[in-house]
Amino acid sequence: MKRNVILLIFCLMINYCGGGKVKNLQHSIPEQIGAWKVIDQDKIYNRKNIFDHINGGAELYLAYDFQHVLVRRFTGPDRNDIMLDVYDMGSSAEAFGIFSSEREDEEVGIGQGSEYGGGLLRFWQDRFFVSILSLGDEQTSKAAILELGKTVAEAISSTGPEPVLLQSLPEKGLIKERIRYMHSHIILNNHYYVASENILNLNRKTDCILAEYREDDGDSIYLLFTRYENGAQAKKAYDRFLNIYMPEAVETGYAQMENRKWTMAKLDNNTLAIVFEAPDAAGASELLSAIKFSFAL
Repeated sequence: MKRNVILLIFCLMINYCGGGKVKNLQHSIPEQIGAWKVIDQDKIYNRKNIFDHINGGAELYLAYDFQHVLVRRFTGPDRNDIMLDVYDMGSSAEAFGIFSSEREDEEVGIGQGSEYGGGLLRFWQDRFFVSILSLGDEQTSKAAILELGKTVAEAISSTGPEPVLLQSLPEKGLIKERIRYMHSHIILNNHYYVASENILNLNRKTDCILAEYREDDGDSIYLLFTRYENGAQAKKAYDRFLNIYMPEAVETGYAQMENRKWTMAKLDNNTLAIVFEAPDAAGASELLSAIKFSFAL
């Protein structure tokens, strides 16, 4: 019995060190798509050596629960290459997060959420985030990229839930393509600048969603919704935000900013919700009141 347990642990260690889930998926992805064939040996990178694969952008993946990435290169007519990256993000919520962090193009119906533009297909499914990039003529390789994407999605086969915080978001006026899920204030600032320092105390154990709302061709309103480990941490972040971002609102929780727009914060158990850029205090209050806080508990 003891020997079997030791053997099981050893096998699990080999699976993890050798690429884990992407290593298992590797053999289910064909080495030829139409006229495009694999030309090099697959490579698998982990959290320690991902910088060898992504120079200057690895920090984004490390801000989520990135585990491994499988890299495969296909070549087609006239050396028109395609690069396939399959990232194991540790969970479906993290896969959604990395996908949402740079989403900007139109949905193409692959995986649980996707986009295609400029020769790049990006999609997420279950715990995986997939990137397929044309390294040559986009028009020539587009059909192969989309076909490869569908093939990878079929190989993954399973699906996973979106971050549970999405269930708390009010639906009226929500631009679903502009929902961002993160843990880092640096990523937050890339989408909506709050402050140079981490005044909301975001970290790997906080779940944070930035959602954009718009009604009747009006200006955008932003809702930042964060879940902390406990109520004490949420209260600390709430107090710090008010004292630094809008000290005039320490007593009320809301204030009109220099651009004449309104910011309002609301604390509820272990969650903190903040509305930015509201046209008036009533609009900010209405959006906060529509949040389904119970889903975040």
